[in-house]
Amino acid sequence: MSSVLRSARSSLRNSARFLPAGSRAMSAINLSIPPLPLSPPTPLEENAAFDARVAEMEAFFSSPRFASLKRPYSAASVASKQGSLPVLPLPSTLLADKLYALFDKAANEGRPIHTMGAIDPVQMTQMAPHQEVVYVSGWACSSVLTTGNNEVGPDLGDYPYTTVPNQVHRIFRAQQLHDKKHYDERMFASPEVRAKMPFIDYLRPIIADADMGHGGLSAVMKLVKLFAESVRAWVRPQSTWKTSSSVAKRQVHPSHAYIHPSHQILRTQCGHLAGKVLVPASAHVSRLIAARFQLDLLKSTMLLIARTDAESAKLLSSTVDVLDHEFIRGVSVPDRALAEVIAAAEASGRSGQEIDRTEAEWLARNPMCTFNEAVEKAIQRSSIKNKEDALKEYLAAAEGKSNNEARDIAKDILGENVFWDWDLPKTREGYYHYTGGVEAAIKRELAFAPYADLIWLETKLPDLKQARYFSRKIREKYPGKWFVYNLSPSFNWSAQGFSDTDLKNFIWDLGKEGFVLQLISLAGLHLNAVTAAELAARYKTDGMLAYVELIQRKEKEIGCDVLTHQKWSGANYIDRILTTVSAGSSSTSAIGKDSTEHSF
Repeated sequence: MSSVLRSARSSLRNSARFLPAGSRAMSAINLSIPPLPLSPPTPLEENAAFDARVAEMEAFFSSPRFASLKRPYSAASVASKQGSLPVLPLPSTLLADKLYALFDKAANEGRPIHTMGAIDPVQMTQMAPHQEVVYVSGWACSSVLTTGNNEVGPDLGDYPYTTVPNQVHRIFRAQQLHDKKHYDERMFASPEVRAKMPFIDYLRPIIADADMGHGGLSAVMKLVKLFAESVRAWVRPQSTWKTSSSVAKRQVHPSHAYIHPSHQILRTQCGHLAGKVLVPASAHVSRLIAARFQLDLLKSTMLLIARTDAESAKLLSSTVDVLDHEFIRGVSVPDRALAEVIAAAEASGRSGQEIDRTEAEWLARNPMCTFNEAVEKAIQRSSIKNKEDALKEYLAAAEGKSNNEARDIAKDILGENVFWDWDLPKTREGYYHYTGGVEAAIKRELAFAPYADLIWLETKLPDLKQARYFSRKIREKYPGKWFVYNLSPSFNWSAQGFSDTDLKNFIWDLGKEGFVLQLISLAGLHLNAVTAAELAARYKTDGMLAYVELIQRKEKEIGCDVLTHQKWSGANYIDRILTTVSAGSSSTSAIGKDSTEHSF
């Protein structure tokens, strides 16, 4: 044992001498949690305890769990921000470790972990026997669940940042209830009966949408803390911006394993809506670092998923990041700025239709292109003899360079400046135009990869070839990196030319390419809609026959435990608790002989 650790433990033992006898006895019960001192430590004791904490944090950083991750800060910088209270393990860390083990096993077997978006405890319990993880969608939280003021609407990132964490907390609490209920039933059953009872794991890691963080880096950290304390296993920050508890999207309670932040700007939205505005790649890296720092403060192993919407995004908030420069669009002919033209049209009292026409005319006479495309056109117009070689020379020299550097390279080759302006076509909100596409997404994810456990490519269409190309390009630099795929209901799957065999094999083919997490993000929403629509229509004409045929008989046929909904809700479990504390009295038992559920 190092002298630092010996000194720290000695200081902790000495501090215990000042505790009352009862407290010392309690401390002896749990030796892993040192008692709090009643008198201030000496500077020497304080230093020794801090050094021990730093050593412990360094060991945490060095865990195999974090072998593929980068931290641009020291263990001491985390330890000094934790305060003097012992940092106790959160339930979310147990789920995060479980989630990590699930992904690791699936990756080694070349198969996916696939799940559906659950929108309530009923769906969570019915998915538990079949799905290894639970997904909580930000879209669902915005559109069908309780937000801060019960206002529901489209997923535009305009709801309170506690919305998704609250839903995660709700699902986790339901998981705990059904786990306790199931455990109690098994413990009171004989070994023979228990051997025939199916075991259901209700404590599935929860994966949630952390969106764009709802503000600056301090808001990101508060959001991640909410998720970790909500017991999530992951989160996904988005660069439009999304975060798990294990991986994170938005909120706080002890229940998740993962979150995924988005890299969109603060006013974010569903990845399948138009008008997405990306933040610079470096801004999203800062969000991922802030999220990890917050998790380290809690000593949480929650996973982070770095999602990118760059494949389909068309707008960018700033040109500050060189990584984005080659994908920004501008105009190659001088003209009055588009925003000024629109502002002047509005000031002159023109109608909305006329203003739309003015904008369309401006864009028609000023077709946008990237700077590389502008250089290519200039080379084609030039007197250079070997134009193809000149273009190759330019592209090779300009790769990864800033726009200013690329301009100098082009001038050296052409002998003159290339006119190109990315400010003239800016939107009235000040956003720049962006090409998007898989190459842009790859560039961004290569920047995000050192700071995230999983990589998420949000796509316009389900495309196995594109997914394979994307994952292999990332793995050229980061071998073994894990990926996420959204099997979105926003896709018209029947219109994509898939055969039934293709549809059946799609997730398994993706799994072979490292897409260990695949989710039908809003399956819960759609299955609710289909069942409710079918029952409502038949109930109107067939009365109770419709309910019995469509619901009750089917519940019994497939063994759905919600058939006896009182028992499903935990009535039997709570009743056994109440009869225990009331000395076994059965006169007020909720599950006595008068309960109608005995008829099933």
